[in-house]
Amino acid sequence: MDTEIKLRINDIELALSKLQSSANGLQPTLPSTIGENNVLDFINKLNALNRQLQQVTEAYKSILLKNEETTRQSVQFLDESDRLLSRGIHAVKK
Repeated sequence: MDTEIKLRINDIELALSKLQSSANGLQPTLPSTIGENNVLDFINKLNALNRQLQQVTEAYKSILLKNEETTRQSVQFLDESDRLLSRGIHAVKK
């Protein structure tokens, strides 16, 4: 059984870059003032829903970007740890 964990850094970085690009592409631009002079309840509710959807989209984008950055830092930490362990193993063998 193979117990080696292989980090394919380039593949991970590519996927994270795509995620970051997609997250940055989320631009919630919904109208928040449809029918300003209209007194229908429907219009007021629609405007409120548009504002809520915009807030949810912005929160989602923020979370995606934070998760992307945390994952990137974790991968860098694992890569550096792997390099340090490898140096230690090679030093012991000599």
